[in-house]
Amino acid sequence: MSEIHDFTRMAIEKPQLMRIFSNVDSDLTEEFAFTYHVLYTFAHAYHMYQRKIVSENEWTGWLRRMRNCFEQGKTREY
Repeated sequence: MSEIHDFTRMAIEKPQLMRIFSNVDSDLTEEFAFTYHVLYTFAHAYHMYQRKIVSENEWTGWLRRMRNCFEQGKTREY
């Protein structure tokens, strides 16, 4: 798991590295790299929920965070 955190740290420090995954013509920012990490974290939480590692109560909290990111934040834009 630390490899993912290293990847995220490098991508936030040098957002242009994200072009490896998404070759877009716009300027990539720290926000883009951080959004990638947030979405990866959400996916990881979902997989843990599927495997019954995360309780229903914890999953409700994760779901609330995810919805807030899409409804109130800029996640949807990225």
